[in-house]
Amino acid sequence: MWVQGEAENHGTTFSNNTSVIGGHLEGNCMNVYISESKNLRNWDGVSPLQPELTLIPKLVVNSAGLSAPALAKRFIGLDNVFIPPAYYARGCYFSLANTKVAPFKHLIYPIPEDGGLGVHVTLDLDGQIKFGPDVEWIDGIDDTLSFLNRFDYSVNANRAERFYPEIRKYYPDLRDGSLQPSYAGIRPKLSGPRQSPIDFVIQGDDTHGVPGLVNLFGIESPGLTSSMAIAEYVAAKFLR
Repeated sequence: MWVQGEAENHGTTFSNNTSVIGGHLEGNCMNVYISESKNLRNWDGVSPLQPELTLIPKLVVNSAGLSAPALAKRFIGLDNVFIPPAYYARGCYFSLANTKVAPFKHLIYPIPEDGGLGVHVTLDLDGQIKFGPDVEWIDGIDDTLSFLNRFDYSVNANRAERFYPEIRKYYPDLRDGSLQPSYAGIRPKLSGPRQSPIDFVIQGDDTHGVPGLVNLFGIESPGLTSSMAIAEYVAAKFLR
């Protein structure tokens, strides 16, 4: 809320329940199509989406996270050759139950695994222990599902069986039955399973040639922590 207040004090306007559904390049400006988010709830993914408003901003920053590649494909004038393939990896967390005293007071990070940092220890503000995330590659996500952010965030309780041996490498006293499902997140990846990892991309007109458009691709979990630094970088480099 503090960040929102600071932004509004400097002239920022927040528009809730509003979605960017596409846009096109006209001259040296991006025209951005806007619609109420409720219009996307029952969209069939085929019929044309009709914008209710068109904006012509000085700079468009595509920071749609999981939906960033799919949204970029809806910008007419941007060559698809500059849009990287999208991969998605679910990461599940399990919390430690039936333990009166937390066994850790600090974070623990094991050796990273393919696609993630390994099943590590995190502590919330109440001191509760959570283990995760694991890496579960998700198939069958097309551009429509990605654009609509229709991902499955449920945690399969059976995945706990994969957690016990990993956690016991640094916490051998972990008892059977002490893990319970907590929550899951989805990572937007630019490389898939058994591929060499590719870092995130901050892509401007010096790469794709479209004036006033910046794409943020593959911004994973550190993106929220780094959001202010990313914003400062984008503003300094592209806001002219």
